[in-house]
Amino acid sequence: MESHKPISKDYYAILGVNADATATEIKKSFRALAHQYHPDLVQAGSSSDATAEKMIELNEAFAVLSDEKRKKEYDDVRSGKKPAVAAAKAEPDWEMPTAKPASLYTVPKNVAVDQTVNSDFLEKIKNLLTQNPSLKLQENIEKSWTWTLTGGTWAGNYWVGLRSCSTLSPSVAREILAQTQAVITKNRSGWKSNFFVFILAFQTLTEGETVLRVLRTFCNSEANSKNKNHVNIVAMDMSQRRSVLCGKRSSEGPMAELLATMAVS
Repeated sequence: MESHKPISKDYYAILGVNADATATEIKKSFRALAHQYHPDLVQAGSSSDATAEKMIELNEAFAVLSDEKRKKEYDDVRSGKKPAVAAAKAEPDWEMPTAKPASLYTVPKNVAVDQTVNSDFLEKIKNLLTQNPSLKLQENIEKSWTWTLTGGTWAGNYWVGLRSCSTLSPSVAREILAQTQAVITKNRSGWKSNFFVFILAFQTLTEGETVLRVLRTFCNSEANSKNKNHVNIVAMDMSQRRSVLCGKRSSEGPMAELLATMAVS
């Protein structure tokens, strides 16, 4: 007979709600905590690693408790009604669901419409960046990137690029990072400060914890986290309209504006 082991995480405690909390209470608590710990909103000086880990935990807990079926499975395991193996079906940390709960829309999903909306959304980000007079960004062409923007001031160079993919996995992330390093090597200045922002827009995510670890390790490496060479990666989940900022958030004026323009709540 299989043993009934206790589950490893208390999602209710993570979100700060009681086990009998309503869906509205769970959503309200998640939003408040997400606003408090979102990497784009935390105060300067806060630990980016600790904040990112907290957001991973919050997203994981909300992904389960906001889905009626998964919440029931979790509650059953939590109360000892099912063997612990059922809990393993939950998605790993930072794994985003491939489909939204039915309560979020009343008509069947239309892939073509979704693609159009996503394209318009990313185009809007590009337009907002190019319209910012302090950034002075202009569109450029870089192989393998959907679009790129370059610009600068007398003291700093700025480079922003978008790469879209249907699924972001550890292998895809590593492939993109190899291309990212080539862009950095090609475009960085020897006497100015360099600021690079790479946007990775995806529809689904596999092995989310590993992906996040790979991206953060790249951005936080000594070579990519200096004042003279600052690298950020914005992992953007298009299905949920959420983003995670990898790398330390720069307090440099134009750079702060650039990141604020791209912030997705």
